[in-house]
Order: sequence, then structure tokens, then C-alpha cells
Amino acid sequence: MNILNYREKDFRGEPETPGLSAVIAGWHSLSCPGKWLFTLLVGLLAAAFLFSQWERQQPLMIGFYLICLTAAAGNYLRARVLPQLMARSLLADLKIKDDQICIADFSFPASVQKLVLGKQSKQGPAFLQLAWNGGQLWLFPLAELLQVEQFIRQHAPHIEIIIE
Repeated sequence: MNILNYREKDFRGEPETPGLSAVIAGWHSLSCPGKWLFTLLVGLLAAAFLFSQWERQQPLMIGFYLICLTAAAGNYLRARVLPQLMARSLLADLKIKDDQICIADFSFPASVQKLVLGKQSKQGPAFLQLAWNGGQLWLFPLAELLQVEQFIRQHAPHIEIIIE
């Protein structure tokens, strides 16, 4: 299962992707040894770039390598926390319409027999995925997991919930 597959539209609008704040949050999500290791790795790569171009004396290439390294390091840190930052409240979008569970404008098809409910990691986010053909996926805050499960059990007892 690919948790980072957000789909083109999740029927709740297009979210704005976090920028520099996500990079900073990614740095803070690293453990102390992780921060040291990350800094050491980035420093070693920067030193390798510098030494590879030192004899050629091409400051433009050195600058290009360092900018690429900085962008790659920032994207790595941002990717560590992006799922948690992109998770939006699912409880606000859950409702019953014509005896079908709906999330925003998406109604669960009558053929839904199973769904997967779980958490991506200990810190979150939680996810709900329809269990057919890599079905629709929603990410939401971990604090709402039990309430979403209770809502589905109450309003659609025929749907089997697989807890991950």
C-alpha cells in the first residue's frame, strides 16, 4: 500500500503544499543522532563537491552542486513530515446521505464491503482506504482515528474494517 499516494483529487479541494516551515519541521523530527548523521552526510557530500571541482577552478559548478545539495537536503527533510502536515480533518467531511457514507462529495459505492483504517506511523497521520483496486485514500489527523472508526461502525455495520 502506498500511503503517500494522495490521488489527483481527494474530493476536498487542492491543499497548499507546505514550504520552508515543513523543512524546519522535518529538521525537528530528526533525533539528536539523526541530526548529527544528516549534518555529517551533507557536509561530506559538500566537501566531495568542493574537492572535485577545486583543481578545475570552476566556481559556477561548485555553486551549482551546492545549490542542488541544499535543495535535495531540504526536500528530504520536507518529505519526512509532509504526510502529517497535509492531513486534514476527516470528521468534518463525514456524513450520511441516502443511506451511504459520504466524505465531502464522494459517496461510498454500494459494493464497498471492506475498508482499511490505520496509522502511517506512531506520530500519524491516520488513513482510511477503500479496499478495492487500490481504492480511494484519505489522510487525516491521528487524534480522529477512533471517532472515524466509531462513525463507520455505527452507520455502516456491514462494512468490514481492517485495522492496520
